[in-house]
Amino acid sequence: MEINFGEYSIPVILTVILAIIYKCVGTNLSDRWKALIAVTIGIGLGLLSISYTGKSWDVVNVVNGVFGGMMVGASAVGLYELQRTVTNPRK
Repeated sequence: MEINFGEYSIPVILTVILAIIYKCVGTNLSDRWKALIAVTIGIGLGLLSISYTGKSWDVVNVVNGVFGGMMVGASAVGLYELQRTVTNPRK
């Protein structure tokens, strides 16, 4: 399932939102909370996409929105960890 808002895919929107949140909160936020924030916002954006695309709020669309958003949040965490590993390799 691909979730889009207009011309932009939700992973791009989530990346921008997370960058703003992480810069505002600072470095005192642990990685565990960053992952939880990413997944929670992903779920929220997945549910928001139901209204944005004009779909009905039935069980199937809500479940698809929740799971699709959860996967987007989880992939944002994976991309963050990949970036961290590449820029700061462990020895």
